[in-house]
Amino acid sequence: MFRHVLLMAGAALLFALPARAADPQIKFEKYQMPNGLTVILAEDHRLPQVAVDIWYHVGAANQTKGKSGFAHLFEHMMFSGAKHIGPTPFKILEGIGTTGGAMANGTTNFDRTNYFEVVPSNELPTALWMESDRMAFLLDTLDEKKLAIQRNVVSNERRQSFENRPYGTAVLRMMDVLFPQPHPFYDSTIGTIAEIQSASLDEIKAFFRQFYGVNNASLVLVGDFQPDTAKKLVEQYFGPIPRGPEVPVPAPNQPALAKEIRETVNDKVAEVPKLGIAWTGVRAMTPEEPAGDMLASILGDGRTCRLYKRLVLEKKLAAGVDAANTTTRIAGIFNVDVVANAGFTNEQLLPEVQAILDDVKKNGVTEAELERAKRKVTAARLREVERIGGFGGKADLLNAYEMYAGDPGFLPKDLARYRAVTAQQVKDFANAYLPDDHRLIQFVVPAAKTAER
Repeated sequence: MFRHVLLMAGAALLFALPARAADPQIKFEKYQMPNGLTVILAEDHRLPQVAVDIWYHVGAANQTKGKSGFAHLFEHMMFSGAKHIGPTPFKILEGIGTTGGAMANGTTNFDRTNYFEVVPSNELPTALWMESDRMAFLLDTLDEKKLAIQRNVVSNERRQSFENRPYGTAVLRMMDVLFPQPHPFYDSTIGTIAEIQSASLDEIKAFFRQFYGVNNASLVLVGDFQPDTAKKLVEQYFGPIPRGPEVPVPAPNQPALAKEIRETVNDKVAEVPKLGIAWTGVRAMTPEEPAGDMLASILGDGRTCRLYKRLVLEKKLAAGVDAANTTTRIAGIFNVDVVANAGFTNEQLLPEVQAILDDVKKNGVTEAELERAKRKVTAARLREVERIGGFGGKADLLNAYEMYAGDPGFLPKDLARYRAVTAQQVKDFANAYLPDDHRLIQFVVPAAKTAER
């Protein structure tokens, strides 16, 4: 709750807000080992825990035609064990007091694959031993049986997360339309079941040797440790690992739709229609990125956003709305999604959404809307700083800034670039990157109701 001070200035009433608290400064040390491993250390002695977070700079961006989903498949392969830690890494973590899920896991996105665990301070050597063994000795135990198991796990994940989840098939179709072959985002991060199942052991081993080298990774430690001790442990476990091949950042052409494309997606799982509109967007860390994030928040984040107020609260046409500005190292996506209320159709949703987009392009956004969006972005970043590790914690934030900005201490600069966004820049982004004649419109309908369009 802000304290407002009422001031008189002629006939005008001005409200003076209290000074903003200083942004947190994350103290860290960054260095590179002779074999190429980037190491980032950040002490945080609030709890007797250490977050270990390793990023391999490999994701969907590194896929090639016929080999979709390989990075995600390897996320799972890394949990099948290695030469010295044995076949069950999670049992090691459970044995030292770390449970899976939010505190120990792995994820894959367009740009990277990460593995993380939060362990008791005295178990830092165990976590480093486990991660170094997976990096250096995974191929020693990889065989056809392990590969077959993980092929099936990933295939089932595709079925559960996309094919048998409402609107999941529309997401995959969106990626294929926005990023046609040979762009690596075709087939998204999950890949196709046919290509996953046909992946040979030799192909998988070659993929690992190419992308999972120590010089294509960054290791972040955050928490209760002494730097000198941590450095000795990192050297002990990672120092002997030989350098791998150099991995340049992929540089495919950023595609743009030549026209508006309208498609109907018949969804066997969905109960009500959903309208999706998508455009190719901007890359991460470009000057336009913050304005795109502000626009996505103003359009689709929370009960005060434009789509929610008009379509859910006022018109009662929709059950849910969303907008996202997804940015990666090689491409971007801006999309708007609206799930209809029962009894309504995409034909009714589209003109309402169009009217909102047209208004932003013509009249821009208000200062109040922009301020709310800035506060949401700032709050999200600061919440990450409060947790040392796990999903979206401080360790992950440092790794992200290292990958995308080359500076783990980029947080103050990041917050500054969002606070500097103007309403005019948001309007300009909408006009430049959300054209009506270069977009995909998806009419997602329950499979039994295909006559809608």
